[in-house]
Amino acid sequence: MSELLFYPILVLLLIIQLAIVRYLPLFNGTADILLLWLAAWGLQNKGKHVWIGAIFAAVLLSFASAVPWYAYFVTYLILALMSRLMNRHFWHNPLIALLFVVFFGSLLEYIIQFVVLLVQGISINFLESLKFIIVPSTFLNLLLAIPVYVIVSDMAQWVYPKEADE
Repeated sequence: MSELLFYPILVLLLIIQLAIVRYLPLFNGTADILLLWLAAWGLQNKGKHVWIGAIFAAVLLSFASAVPWYAYFVTYLILALMSRLMNRHFWHNPLIALLFVVFFGSLLEYIIQFVVLLVQGISINFLESLKFIIVPSTFLNLLLAIPVYVIVSDMAQWVYPKEADE
């Protein structure tokens, strides 16, 4: 039942991303709050349902963005896979895992969007997009990753108290 709180939070994050974060660019790059939330939630021990959240976030962004729907599905499902693998098998230091997942997830997201737009026939210079969109967006995502992780971990402790864990 507590997982139902996840979906209104994703809708609220989409509204914040479209109404506020979008108007705070660094060059032309902006942060992706949904990507940060999914990465942080997937790194939580209780974040087993990050797959459903990734699909829901991809559907939300598909309606709100001009980028084709499959770009977000691929990005967010790979991000969910990376975060769950980092949580289970590789690192037990969540902050290093978070920075790793956010860095590669951000690069993956913007490179997939670049390729999709290129395939659609939109002429984009790769070096300019790398310099003015991909690198600044990745930097903003890394800058906001730790505050989002703190909020997500507090929410996870609130939603899944210790008594339910044992």
